[in-house]
This record gives sequence, structure tokens and C-alpha cells, in this order.
Amino acid sequence: MPIRIKQGDAYSVPIVIKFNGSSLDVDDVEEVEFTIGDTLRKLWPGDVEYSTADGTFNLPLTQSETFAFPANSSVTLDIRVKFISGVVIGVQRMESFAVADAVSEVTL
Repeated sequence: MPIRIKQGDAYSVPIVIKFNGSSLDVDDVEEVEFTIGDTLRKLWPGDVEYSTADGTFNLPLTQSETFAFPANSSVTLDIRVKFISGVVIGVQRMESFAVADAVSEVTL
């Protein structure tokens, strides 16, 4: 099911990463790359926070980032995980962000 975003929204999108039905063990992970559309790239650790309480990555989006998404369209979220062992595995099922147009394009 696609995530719905309106241009100009600013909040963190919760992301749970699973491999073969099991949640990702971040103790085995060196880096996670989140790519939204063709240009927006964020990394954990660094840009993205991780909650050990519920095993969720919180992918922050700013107003200027969501204003750049194409109106009344969608953008894909691609995720790749680099493990401490050096192995890199991409999440096979990419999610989509459905993007609704905003009447006002003023940053609040």
C-alpha cells in the first residue's frame, strides 16, 4: 500500500525493514541507504534515525524535499543495506509514495 504525502509535508516516515519475514538486526548493519525518486538520498546512520524500541527507521522529509516531488504522481523508495560483513542487499519490494498536489507552495 503506497504511503500518501502531500507536497509541502514535513515529517518522518516510519520504515520497517524485513528480510525473509524477519526484522533487520541493526547490530549486523554498517549502513542503510534510502533513495526516494531519482535524486533524494539519505543514510543511516546520519540522516535517518533508528528506534530500538520498535525497530523502525524514521526517514525525515522536509517541506522543500516534498515540494520537489511530482504533483499527483508517485515516487519510489528504494532501500539497500550494507552489512558489517561487506555484503550489500537491496530490499526487493520497493514502496511508493503517492504525492498529492499542494495549492500553496510557500514553506511554513
